[in-house]
Amino acid sequence: MSHKSIQLAAAIVNRGAGNRAASIFHTYNHEILLAVRGHGTASSAVMDCLGLDEPEKDLVLGLSKKSDAGRLLHALGREMEFYKPGHGIAFTLSLSGISLAAMDILSRHEDQTAPNSHTAEHKEDISMTNSHSYELIASVIHTDLSAPVMEAARKAGCQGGTLIKAREIGTDAGKKLFGMTLSQEKAILLILTPADLRLPILKAICETVMKETGEHAVAISLPVDAVEGLAG
Repeated sequence: MSHKSIQLAAAIVNRGAGNRAASIFHTYNHEILLAVRGHGTASSAVMDCLGLDEPEKDLVLGLSKKSDAGRLLHALGREMEFYKPGHGIAFTLSLSGISLAAMDILSRHEDQTAPNSHTAEHKEDISMTNSHSYELIASVIHTDLSAPVMEAARKAGCQGGTLIKAREIGTDAGKKLFGMTLSQEKAILLILTPADLRLPILKAICETVMKETGEHAVAISLPVDAVEGLAG
């Protein structure tokens, strides 16, 4: 097994559905790396009409072989009804490298599950569709900028995103008050978008951050191998 045969899979589901998603990850030979809490970015007008707060989300991440990643996406879409709006999305990313320890864990897990993995479903050949037609945009923003940044991203074609709380470390950004360091809360905004909308959305995010703060935005984009739960 080489790093070229390994993929990172991610599923974003409603809060409370993360454990169910994790069980599906395990069924398809994924070692769970991380489960993270986040928030959706439904428009305030929609949420006000429904009388709801921002939808809370679970982000589940796992590593496995490419063949198992394809089956995982198919199973998540079927069992968690990703074909219904708002039930969740999943995607996979190729890796350019992996540590020896992580590779060893995956190899041992493969050896342990091989005798029990010959069910009809595991033999099913699931094609990896939408190859590189989607990209994942990740940007670091101040938490209080989430509304204007998402509004600008939506005008550029974005359908939605997920916010993950974060904080800066190793910088002088913190301010001291009465001897205590105050750090401005940050968030990582994740947006899964068709590749042809990547540049307009990145531009909208960067221009909004510059307008609101006078500073340049930190944003990156990554090619996505396959997606489940997005139309088009």
